Amino acid sequence: AGVDPLSPENVLIFGAGLISGYDVSSSRFSVASKSAEGEGGLGMSNSGGHWSAELKFAGFQHLVIKGKADRPTYLWIHDGEIEFRDALFLWGKDTYECEELIKDDLGDQHIQIVKIGQAGENLVRFANIIHGLKRAAGRTGMGCIMGSKMLKAIAVRGRGSLKPHDPGKMLETYSNHFRQITSTKIYPVISRYGTLTIFGIQNQSGMISVKNNQFNYFAEAEGKLDDEIFEEQYKTKTLACFACPLRCSHRYRIDSGPYAGTWGEGPEYYMMAGFGPAVGNPDWDLVLAANTLINRYGLDVGSTSSYISWLMELWQRGIINDKDTGGLNLDWGNKESVLALIHQMARNEGLGGMIGQQASRSADVIGRGSGKYLYTQRGMIHESPENTRASRATSLAASTASRGSDHLKGRCALEFFAMPPEVLQKIYGRPVASDFRSWEGKAWMAVWTQHFTTMADSLGYCKFATIYPGSTHNLGYAQFCETLKAVKGWDVTPDELMEIGERVWNLQRMFIRRETGVMRAGDIPPSIYFQPQPLEPLQGEKLDRAEYDKALDEYYEIRGWTKEGAPRPETLVRLKLDAEPSHLI
Repeated sequence: AGVDPLSPENVLIFGAGLISGYDVSSSRFSVASKSAEGEGGLGMSNSGGHWSAELKFAGFQHLVIKGKADRPTYLWIHDGEIEFRDALFLWGKDTYECEELIKDDLGDQHIQIVKIGQAGENLVRFANIIHGLKRAAGRTGMGCIMGSKMLKAIAVRGRGSLKPHDPGKMLETYSNHFRQITSTKIYPVISRYGTLTIFGIQNQSGMISVKNNQFNYFAEAEGKLDDEIFEEQYKTKTLACFACPLRCSHRYRIDSGPYAGTWGEGPEYYMMAGFGPAVGNPDWDLVLAANTLINRYGLDVGSTSSYISWLMELWQRGIINDKDTGGLNLDWGNKESVLALIHQMARNEGLGGMIGQQASRSADVIGRGSGKYLYTQRGMIHESPENTRASRATSLAASTASRGSDHLKGRCALEFFAMPPEVLQKIYGRPVASDFRSWEGKAWMAVWTQHFTTMADSLGYCKFATIYPGSTHNLGYAQFCETLKAVKGWDVTPDELMEIGERVWNLQRMFIRRETGVMRAGDIPPSIYFQPQPLEPLQGEKLDRAEYDKALDEYYEIRGWTKEGAPRPETLVRLKLDAEPSHLI
């Protein structure tokens, strides 16, 4: 309690999902610590790929790391053994280089590795942890924590096998879930374009952040920043995480222009929006060049793009000038300046370096009223692609998320499709309005979504194989129960799983209260959300502060929390949690 996030006393925890390695689309792992990026609150991120399953094959499900090495070190975990190995030859290398050097050092090209780039080494507050070429445990600065411990990488190789409680039932469950996912209407789109297809939907719906949330629609992107153009001109390969039929990842290469020869994996919608409309850019070449740099250095996409868009608005308004930027021209869409700031952030140089070290405290360094345009929650900058102030449940759920503004825990995607009320009631168990601009039932929808996404992460499922992205025919609680029965022999119900999600959520809330003391004040969305959307099709839409506060009260009541957002004693008793957080490290 109360430790400096970058001190040796802080712990860094890696956890493979409970059913990772067993079921379809169950490849994910979580990383938790005290946040390096925010106000010292909850640090947590999640990633897919192959590392989680490999960790289990090697005989481990969790790693708890404490202390600090005397020199750069990497962990070599294989078949029940853990070795500490010298990483001096890796220090200063980017994540692509690190991947190849470790495989060569150990003489095995099938090793699965998580590692940091130069951003983590240089303690950039929003450095991430990279697996493969682009799988990222992104937000809250987990790469910064890893760097503070002089831990460059964790390499894993396992030749063991997993033993489900009922192998025959597990095979049947896997086959059924595979067919269920691949028969949905969303499957052909996701397996072809991945999350890139979300961009066009968000932009044309007027729910995207343009130029640091000044606008909500980016006309310049039409016919240019498009998933089909990416597929035709840049995509070279389709990839998948462990045992996942979605195959939503891509390999790409730029063949012409100033960035010719640039290659990598990705990008996701997050990257497309963050280095597209958020910085005033309508071209794929910058998105892909920035994606490669971000992943090589090990920087979080959301924070990096958001801070750059903030600086560009400060430049637009005359709050900063070329003396502040070291000669960089920060006009919207200036590609070379965007890339220069990425280099600076990772290398701790110039204006970008200051941003990387100070994060949300950068407004105090710059001064001159710059903080008015810096949108944060719990010390975390608001996610660059998101501009969902017109949608009630998503605004509430994302704003009350444990680590700060968080679409991965709070995106209530089913509210966007105007589904019949009877369909929504069947899913959520209570009346929920079909109109995303209505507050009816939305506090419950927010709570339900937070519990569901928490369970998906805890079990190790990819959310895009579940109902999370908006497909009612994907995996849900019932399928989670089927897997747990086959893998563990547990007879659990959907209600019991939801209660587990609730228990985790309350435990996280207790951690936040202990470490920051910030409760209700941290659950209010950025000020820009209470200002009207400037452009059609949602022109004039905004959150009303009085209505939001009323919905927040209802949300707290559903959760069994006080008006200030703290768990009541009877809630902790019901969830079998101690009044004093003895469950917390």
